[in-house]
Amino acid sequence: MKRSFCTLFMIGTMTLLSLAQSLRYFEFSTQCGHGNWQDSSFIAATSVQEVIDSVIADLQRPYEQRKFITGPIAPGHGGHNHNANHWFKWHYIPNEWVLTEMAIEICDGCPYSDLDADTSYWIRTIGRFCPWSGKPVREVMPPDNHVNTLPKVQIFLFPNPAQKTVRVAYPGTLPAVLAIYSMTGHTLIFKAKLKNNETIDLSNLEMGLYLIHIYNNAFSTTERLWVNK
Repeated sequence: MKRSFCTLFMIGTMTLLSLAQSLRYFEFSTQCGHGNWQDSSFIAATSVQEVIDSVIADLQRPYEQRKFITGPIAPGHGGHNHNANHWFKWHYIPNEWVLTEMAIEICDGCPYSDLDADTSYWIRTIGRFCPWSGKPVREVMPPDNHVNTLPKVQIFLFPNPAQKTVRVAYPGTLPAVLAIYSMTGHTLIFKAKLKNNETIDLSNLEMGLYLIHIYNNAFSTTERLWVNK
């Protein structure tokens, strides 16, 4: 049993490192008519190879022939979404966005003048962002200078091992983003606005070890979660 736990611990640690290292970051430019420089670009992250390949291929095409980004958004900058020294109040959920040629007009807009100005409305009502002028312009390095300043805090998972539910507690009162990953890196549960001491339904998860990642603009922490049916 001890050997099994150590093996799973090592697998979990290696998977977490792999997830962090495999994320790649792309800058998208936008052409908005509000006159605010913050609207000119933003950054999205993904580790989905198919999406990475599509962005790389798009960068080889003339700008006017490139597709635009669309996908669900979450509160906070996620540790990477910024334009110069402005950090946005929202970010694309990593691994959930794609490039597209068509989208409904209701999710079109500007990253700063629209989304930052009324982030709650965009996340709660619209739920996604599809800026028709939001086309990829370059791959960028991860913003380590900012991510490393986000402290890791102690979070409490009760019970752990869990069965059908787990209660999540963390310091502070700000809402957070929660993602539960399989050991192969697939997102199985996502909650864009987690409340402190909220109970998460695990009934759709099989018995095994998972990674639970919780973050907001104040901290970023990942813990191991056992599910024992």
